[in-house]
Amino acid sequence: MSGIKERLNVVFQGFLAAANGFGRMAVWALISLALLVVIAVVFNPAKFGSYLWIVSKLSLAAVLGYCYDRAAFPDERPSQLDGLEKSMAQTRRNMLMAACIVAAGLMP
Repeated sequence: MSGIKERLNVVFQGFLAAANGFGRMAVWALISLALLVVIAVVFNPAKFGSYLWIVSKLSLAAVLGYCYDRAAFPDERPSQLDGLEKSMAQTRRNMLMAACIVAAGLMP
């Protein structure tokens, strides 16, 4: 059992190293795409288009929420702040992204 764990750990570390240059969210995007393929192939291939539409809609909503925050508060990026200001900026960004995702999820 530990041999399998070690091999999986090596594969995962290699995956992280390969995806490191693509940006912060690249690893999660790749994992999401892999899970989408698994769902499409294994569970219900007939609903692949529906799954793809939902994933793309919610992903776009998350990006829009991030862009709204960047546009509304260009000088208050969480990575450039310290202490309580950083915490509040992170909360603000998360709330904007969550609101956009919920709004997109409610759309048909």
